[in-house]
Amino acid sequence: MKLLCPNKSLFSKKIKSLIPKNLKSTFLNLNQKKFNKISKNYDIILMRFGLFLPYKKNSNIKFIITPTTGLNHIDQRYLFDKNVRIISLKNQISFLKKINSTVEFTILLLLLSLRNFYKLNNRNLEGKEIYNKKIGIIGYGRIGKKIEKILKSFEAKIYINDIKHKISKKNKSLNYILKNSDIIMLHIPLDNNNKFINKRKINLLKKNAIIINTSRGEIIDEDYLSKKMIPNNISYYTDVISNERNPDLKKFKNAAKKNLFLYTHHQAGLSKESTFKTEEFVLQRFKKLWIKKNN
Repeated sequence: MKLLCPNKSLFSKKIKSLIPKNLKSTFLNLNQKKFNKISKNYDIILMRFGLFLPYKKNSNIKFIITPTTGLNHIDQRYLFDKNVRIISLKNQISFLKKINSTVEFTILLLLLSLRNFYKLNNRNLEGKEIYNKKIGIIGYGRIGKKIEKILKSFEAKIYINDIKHKISKKNKSLNYILKNSDIIMLHIPLDNNNKFINKRKINLLKKNAIIINTSRGEIIDEDYLSKKMIPNNISYYTDVISNERNPDLKKFKNAAKKNLFLYTHHQAGLSKESTFKTEEFVLQRFKKLWIKKNN
């Protein structure tokens, strides 16, 4: 059987040592057109984001291995194909509690937004502190909980909203958080949340609000947000963007000129430590299935 990794630059240098030796493995950095053409000829696809895996009925694909929690880089028809097994980090809650890269990167974005990243070399006096800021955490799962713990140590005023969790006095309605928070932090999955932060919700934001997004770009109405940023001095610091394989960044061009927009190209989860841990985890799961299938 043949394995293809089409974006090897997003994997650790140790990745090949984790692949079963009896597999013929090919590691490349492909563009989308080339990937579309050759992916169907491989039995196993090992990939992260950056490319999209299209669905083809008459392909050889039997396994899709992706060390990611989101699956929006894979054609959703594979989820219903009984002949294809997808191995990912989705719903692997106990394991993911050990992964801190995205949490730390989120704090980095927060600090950059408050300290005015674009003027750091000019000794500007515009930088602000986390202390006493009203911060709304939307989504109180693995990442949201860790973010809250960190911000608590900085003595921020924290509000939390989650459809599943009710957290005593900190739990607030979504409208309350949007109207009152200095900073909004988005930590919800894309599942059924396309444009969750829509026009109505964007209109509730305070002037000078900051939005931090390390979830998925599609959860916010980017077109409408881009129109509201300059008039209301709203900052958007994001690691993710809609349609990230071919993103439309022109809509944020004017906001970027005003230092209100920063996009970091989906690298929050790519620390050396977390990259290898997640690779090892999904490939160990694959090996168990591989051994079972071949015995």
